Amino acid sequence: MILTISEDFTSAVSLDTELTGLPDGGMYLNSGVHPSITVDNLLSFLPNLSITPTAYAAGTTYGKFTDTRKMSDIVLSGGVIYQSIATANVGNTPAASPTKWLATNLDSLRIKSFALRSQDNALRSINLTRRLVDSQYLYNIAEVSEVPNSETLPNDYAGWVFEPKGSDYVKIRINQIAFQATTATPQNLYVINQGQLITTLTLTTNAEGRLEFEDVPYTFYGKGKWLFVVDSQTVLTNGSGIDPLKFDGFVAYTCNGIGASPEDADYSFGVSNNGLNFNITAYFDSDVYVKNNLKDFGNYLQAAWEMDVLNMYLANAHNRSNSTERRQIDRELLIAETKEKNAYNVVNRFEKEKKAAKELLAKTFDREIGNQDEFTIDVTSI
Repeated sequence: MILTISEDFTSAVSLDTELTGLPDGGMYLNSGVHPSITVDNLLSFLPNLSITPTAYAAGTTYGKFTDTRKMSDIVLSGGVIYQSIATANVGNTPAASPTKWLATNLDSLRIKSFALRSQDNALRSINLTRRLVDSQYLYNIAEVSEVPNSETLPNDYAGWVFEPKGSDYVKIRINQIAFQATTATPQNLYVINQGQLITTLTLTTNAEGRLEFEDVPYTFYGKGKWLFVVDSQTVLTNGSGIDPLKFDGFVAYTCNGIGASPEDADYSFGVSNNGLNFNITAYFDSDVYVKNNLKDFGNYLQAAWEMDVLNMYLANAHNRSNSTERRQIDRELLIAETKEKNAYNVVNRFEKEKKAAKELLAKTFDREIGNQDEFTIDVTSI
């Protein structure tokens, strides 16, 4: 995990090895934080889990629990509770598959569930976006003085290719598509990434090949070329070319393919228009970038966890009753730590780390992104 639990010598609770291993982010959830954040205190306020996991079934496909957050990916086998730590996990007996299954227990799952929710909330609060291309049309249309050419597209498939620049945080949203095919029969638009058919969209055309945009909302991001291809056929075009480097955040060009299926076809690439036209929005979205680089946000995630834990103590949302813990954690002190912003306390440490996390994202994107809670002005002498 990005952040884990360091050994707590005051507690007899045994946690699983995922929670007690070395943290990827270099920070512990219960070390360097408020002294009331101990394992026993946490378990005194977290909800009890009275569930009995279902028995492991060899024919069932299990997902990675920390991704799915589903109790169906927690099983009971040989009297031991196991957590699936792999995707597409099928046919792997838990006791004999340590790379697929992790022996765990209910106390570990209680803490882990709360830690994952805290992480989710922290990431949502720093999610930043910046528009790169705002509803820009990519189309080919003849001028009044020009005569559109009727041509048959070569090979088996034809389409457009989009490659995001900085593929782990550039998202491209297709708003509208127009296909100038000379048929009134709806056409399939195949979406392909890295040789895999991702989905098939439907395009409405008209027999005259007119430029008529229709709403076809589809958002994509990720590594590699994204191909949007149709079956080759007759289209209207004026033979113009495109500039692949025109767009901020991605490159775009056209393609032609030969093969039995769109995902298996052998494609060649060019810049000649082919009757497909798009309305595109592209933007930076930090969500994927942050998840791929979580260890760089260890300080912020620890501060967010500290705030969440103390707020849980303050609210006692699960109506837990423990006189020892209530005497130890004074309500007025909790309010001072989580609400007062005029002292060096938990809430101020959280705000400081949150600001630093946003600044890290801004530097990564090499520009200001989204709405900031505040701004700073650096004044230097000349």
